[in-house]
Amino acid sequence: MGIVLKSRWSVVGDRQSVFSFVIWWHCFKRQWREIGITLLSFGAYFGTGHIPSLKAHRVPATALDHAVPLLPWTAYGYVSLYPLLVANLVYFVPRPRALRPLLQAMTLANTLGGLVFVTYRTTVPRPPLPISRGSWLLVRIWQVDPPHNAVPSLHTTYSVLIALVHWRWHSPYRAIVLPWCGLIIATTLTTKQHQVVDVVAGIALASIIGRLIVYNAAADDIMAEATTKTM
Repeated sequence: MGIVLKSRWSVVGDRQSVFSFVIWWHCFKRQWREIGITLLSFGAYFGTGHIPSLKAHRVPATALDHAVPLLPWTAYGYVSLYPLLVANLVYFVPRPRALRPLLQAMTLANTLGGLVFVTYRTTVPRPPLPISRGSWLLVRIWQVDPPHNAVPSLHTTYSVLIALVHWRWHSPYRAIVLPWCGLIIATTLTTKQHQVVDVVAGIALASIIGRLIVYNAAADDIMAEATTKTM
């Protein structure tokens, strides 16, 4: 009897999983253009750093930059931005009211960041890398990511925007996402990918975009919900 019940629950679970995936895929097909545009905009982040002819201006270091040590093992936290981006895409696809402003905000951040990177390239000095835990990963990051495009830190901008969307739409994962985003921002300093000026600029850029797109979209949703309840 127990085996029969277990098999029945397994079948029900499988059907629910298939049904959930069908819904997710249907939502994805309705939004693939917006997702594609955002993915293409990441070329401004990855591509402009490899333009060889641009003059680079060194970012001034602050006292905090000198105080923060190089911690190669924190490179794992730094690259955790990318699975976080994928996880947010998967989570928000069936929630277009939250996904749409997040995609728009990311696209605008990449566009504005790319314009800054091309018109006024900035660079940060990289200290000697000690051989320690995580140093192999940081070596790979430094190999594929030149020390340019420092201001603004788009790692910071992405993290703030993701945290903002989760906060404004009352995501049940806020308790996980917000500390995760804070960790990523901290690792931009401990990996020496960025300096304090870059992080401040990244937060400022995210704040402006968040006010223009995320807050307005969330306010529209709140008003629409209130209107629906009163009808």
